[in-house]
Amino acid sequence: MTESKPIFVVDIDGVACEHAKAICEWVSREYNIVVTVDDVTSWDTDFGPITFVKAVNNCYPNEEFILKMEVTPGFDSFLKQLSQKVIVKFATARKKYAHEATRLWVNKNFGENETFFVKSKAELSCDFIVDDYLDEVIEAANMGKTSFLFSRPWNNNENTKNTIVKLRRVHFVMSFDEIIDILENLE
Repeated sequence: MTESKPIFVVDIDGVACEHAKAICEWVSREYNIVVTVDDVTSWDTDFGPITFVKAVNNCYPNEEFILKMEVTPGFDSFLKQLSQKVIVKFATARKKYAHEATRLWVNKNFGENETFFVKSKAELSCDFIVDDYLDEVIEAANMGKTSFLFSRPWNNNENTKNTIVKLRRVHFVMSFDEIIDILENLE
């Protein structure tokens, strides 16, 4: 009988993928303004001529746009280290029109991997989850999963930090190395 490895669910947008950078670059080109990831302080940041959500809805039906999005710096190394300890599965809440391009993006950048398209990643059968969305990691923690909130401009604020301090099983992390360190201390 073989012992199975724990399952670790990795969010795509904001964790594995630099989606906000790609959206900001598109908005900057399209509207001749300068916006950066640091300007994205909420999911629906208003850039003036367009909101972040409207920009996502405009760009994500374009397969070429998705396939050109960058991998988050440091993620490749993290994935290699993580894969030695756990089974990695990818998950996202992207809309149906982006599913095929998303699968292609994951496979192009990381090889064949299982990718789930779900409203709630916390409901997936797993032991660990990393996401950039506070509500998602809280839901996962409440379901008994060890959860990592990956720091981004839209979640790195006092309200988030005060909320996380009160929670068990939720770790606010600034880097992928922190996740590996925490996992090693859990062993």
